[in-house]
Amino acid sequence: MLSRVTTKFIGLLFIGLLWGCGANADVRSDEEVKELVREYLLENPEVIMEALVILQEREEQAKADAAKNAMDSMQSGLTNSDLDPVGGNVDGEITLVEFFDYNCGYCKRAANTLTSLKKNNPNLRVVYKEWPILSPSSETAARVALAVNLVFPERYEELHFALMNATSLRTDNAVWAVVNKLNLDRKAIEAKLNDEAVNQHLANTMAQARALGLTGTPGFVVGTEIIRGALPESEIQKVIDAQL
Repeated sequence: MLSRVTTKFIGLLFIGLLWGCGANADVRSDEEVKELVREYLLENPEVIMEALVILQEREEQAKADAAKNAMDSMQSGLTNSDLDPVGGNVDGEITLVEFFDYNCGYCKRAANTLTSLKKNNPNLRVVYKEWPILSPSSETAARVALAVNLVFPERYEELHFALMNATSLRTDNAVWAVVNKLNLDRKAIEAKLNDEAVNQHLANTMAQARALGLTGTPGFVVGTEIIRGALPESEIQKVIDAQL
């Protein structure tokens, strides 16, 4: 499906061709000009394809530039917000930011990658961005995890990976089953589910993800690099190495 920008571009292309044909003729009716344009495009269809390729490249570059500008303007909030859970080496010099959803299969795969990256990079600091976009139980899981970060911050990563390793979290009961398995105080957690800090974290994460141009989970940020999707560990390691 063509985007609005692409459709508008094609329209402008046609107008340009129409104008060109009309400018080179003494007197031509609109129908004659349109027929000339039609014949030209039928004989040279590659013109449209070449124009669309150029347009797509420009659109992608514009998105990349917008994401970089957004990252520059919100760098502190992206990596140093008191609202965000932090793991790995909390004093590490290299920061990796992850946007994730506990019901995302690719995020579950990326959790294993992240565990390995932390092990192989003792200087890696990890900032967790709870971004529940797939289901209502995703938000329940995110709120539970953020509440744990408020009342039992030393247990956050333990719960995080337990939720990631859970086979299914399609219901709220499944989320609480993980909590119970870890012997966490449910009442203390429930008291913080709608805490202002939890609400603000979720709102900030949504705004940041949109500003960075993320369209799904997982998404990572290392330095000024945005990584979309569950890439192999070696690819993420290259980005980390580049920051060193």
